[in-house]
Amino acid sequence: MVRLLPVSTLSRYVVSRFASAFVGSLLILALAVVVVDMLLNLDEVLQSEESFSGALRFLWLRLAAIYLPYLIPVATFTGALFSVGVLARNREIVAIKAGGVAPLVALIPVFSASAAIAILALLANEVVTVRALSTLAERSGATSGQVELRGGTIWYHTGRYIYNIRSPDPRGDSVRDIRVLERDDEGRLVRLIQAARAERLAPNEWRFEGATVRLFDPGRPDAAPKVERSAEVTLRLEEERHPRLLQAEISALPIWSLARYVRESPQDANARAVLHQRLTAPLLVLLFALLALPLGLEVERTRSLALPALQGVLVLFAFLLAREYGASFTAGSAAGALAPWLVVTAFAAFGGARLARADA
Repeated sequence: MVRLLPVSTLSRYVVSRFASAFVGSLLILALAVVVVDMLLNLDEVLQSEESFSGALRFLWLRLAAIYLPYLIPVATFTGALFSVGVLARNREIVAIKAGGVAPLVALIPVFSASAAIAILALLANEVVTVRALSTLAERSGATSGQVELRGGTIWYHTGRYIYNIRSPDPRGDSVRDIRVLERDDEGRLVRLIQAARAERLAPNEWRFEGATVRLFDPGRPDAAPKVERSAEVTLRLEEERHPRLLQAEISALPIWSLARYVRESPQDANARAVLHQRLTAPLLVLLFALLALPLGLEVERTRSLALPALQGVLVLFAFLLAREYGASFTAGSAAGALAPWLVVTAFAAFGGARLARADA
């Protein structure tokens, strides 16, 4: 029988206060964001949705796609600041010290809970946010049946072919929703192959299932293409290829697909920078908890949450400003992958120093 590590009454108490503050902060922040976003995009909501349930779904998609990656870390910051601040204001921190327990030791459960929230944030970003982004992209995309060059996310150029993959499968050799454009020696379009699914038969050979083939006459650019439908089409692509990722749709890629793309296209510095931004995103939960704890302990001296809360707003603003400007200044260079880690490290050092002084 496995014996679990004992959990002290103090740890359970601290975690329960933090969890309650985190959940409350998350709900309040989400509600505030939805209301503001609805007011700012009211025309779009009314035009795109005719029913109340459809409008709610549209607002949920925007919340999950745009704001959720920020809401969870900020709610962690707010929950840690408020829960620890209330403990300090009620002189419970003094009681903890009188019991011979250092405040930093008593607050270790907050970091443990924040680590669990960071894992949940990673899952939310890669499941909920990515799916919401894909759904929003489909809602704003072209109607079914149109030839739309921006219909997919990853583009490859190899010899006479340019092909595009919307849904790569990192676990196997099959893809969904693929389009291949074949050109002649002068670069004119001669054939367009669209298939719902394609499977790799050999390193350079692909089989397209349920393919629709459009044949174009380069000498008659105004003529309508000849359309053929085939249950199966086999095509051999050259080995040398140069993938291109559409920057406007890069956020809709799961992180494992984005990592695969970066490995295949190391020259794309922008994609590498976005990958490292995504990798550091779950760490923001732990970082924000680290930044909030010394501010919460400061309430023991100020006897009010107002000043630490104002300082917290300034700290978050400085972090987000540094993160955005770091990404902007290093865009297109190799330093773009290093910038998010430097910002996180710098603010972690700042928060650690503040926490050490507060615990002294």
